[in-house]
Amino acid sequence: MKIKNLAILLMVFSVSLVSCNKSKDTNKNLKQGDTLDLINNVELDYDNAFFDDFSNGVNHDNWYIGNQAWGGSNGGVIPENVSYTDDGILLLRGNGGYYQQNELTGVGDVKDGRYTGAALISKFLVQSGRYEIKMKVLPRLGACTAFWTYAYEFTNELNHEIDIELPGGNQSGVPTFEKLLNTNYHKENRSHSQDIKVADALKMQELYLNDGEWHTFGFDWYSSEEKIIYYIDNKITAISENFIPYLQCRLWIGVWFPVSSGFVGQAEFETDYMQVDYVKYIPFKNQKFEVFNPSVNGYANDNQYPTIPQTLQTVNKLANGTFEYVSPDNAHFSGWILDRYLDEDKPVEQVCYFDNTAGINNSHGLVIKDGGVASQDVDAVYHGFEHDLSFKAKGKGTVIITYYSTSTTSSLLRKTINVESEEFETYTLNLTAPEQSQMLRVEIDTFNGSTIQVDDISLIQK
Repeated sequence: MKIKNLAILLMVFSVSLVSCNKSKDTNKNLKQGDTLDLINNVELDYDNAFFDDFSNGVNHDNWYIGNQAWGGSNGGVIPENVSYTDDGILLLRGNGGYYQQNELTGVGDVKDGRYTGAALISKFLVQSGRYEIKMKVLPRLGACTAFWTYAYEFTNELNHEIDIELPGGNQSGVPTFEKLLNTNYHKENRSHSQDIKVADALKMQELYLNDGEWHTFGFDWYSSEEKIIYYIDNKITAISENFIPYLQCRLWIGVWFPVSSGFVGQAEFETDYMQVDYVKYIPFKNQKFEVFNPSVNGYANDNQYPTIPQTLQTVNKLANGTFEYVSPDNAHFSGWILDRYLDEDKPVEQVCYFDNTAGINNSHGLVIKDGGVASQDVDAVYHGFEHDLSFKAKGKGTVIITYYSTSTTSSLLRKTINVESEEFETYTLNLTAPEQSQMLRVEIDTFNGSTIQVDDISLIQK
């Protein structure tokens, strides 16, 4: 176990110590929305606690780095997507369906770097206790941000697992960061899954878990009392008393790409990050468990661990904003939809196309003329989210930003920038999502007899 910053460790554990002192009270009636507490007569075992704030990167003694795939139709989790910053933030990168840089090779069915995530797996074994992670979730649909315990016993086909997964919405069929999924298993077909709208559970007006803020997620796993209490920011979100694991497990942290779009949505983005500040595990004293040593199938070699801290790159929510990785042959993978208006007779490829000399200083750019139109949607944009839009353009045309709810048949809010310039100029706009917002669309168009050229377009969430 790494205890580099003892002051931070003691400060983080002090919250749990308050709960420990209350454990002599009768707290069997804890319910959703309550402040986290220990149930009756249960104590925390600080002598065997684990804490990692990643201030020295990814410790070989603590963690395997995943290099494996599951679920099919993705690139798996790979060590190249694991890094850390000089201030001790673990970065787990996810590359969605619009990734085209060809710098990575997946280990699953998809080999070109798309649908690749990252995962850490504990080298130490865990059992009943308190689990907590302070993190910022990967904020786009299609990627599953997860914190879970896992053990599979092949003889009896036991699948002992406790999951926190985001985004939620799986049970309603509408993936959203208003919700998260809490699931615990005995076997694949013996599980208890709760799709929680967090604002309702915590009696808040609204809460979107991809808001760019740090949140603590965790669960208390009671094997003797057969209960799991899930929580966010020290408030209870769900309680399960069914299919409570009892095998020793390993602890997993990661972001990955499920095959089913109904689970977490479609990964219609280029690259984004799950960020982790710390991970904490404190066993409970005197809880029953069955000794078990879960196997780990695929993991990185020692020379594949990150050794130099990285700077977290500002993420452009618009895929391929420089138009460098797109061509007419693969435009549908770029995030940009090229089209034309109904009253335009010319083929789409004549009025809306990518050109390798149409940008700044004869770089790659986007050309739209006559009745052409190019658009890109950005998902998981909720009420109050703020963005800065910036792009360079010349010619004559318009850039329109429209907010929608779950349907694109009617808009919630529309903003327009008019472009009319013979030389490239920089245009900017500050945006705030209205109530009921779920997504936004950036649309670039012009009219018959006019042409607009666009380069370096970006949408940065504040």
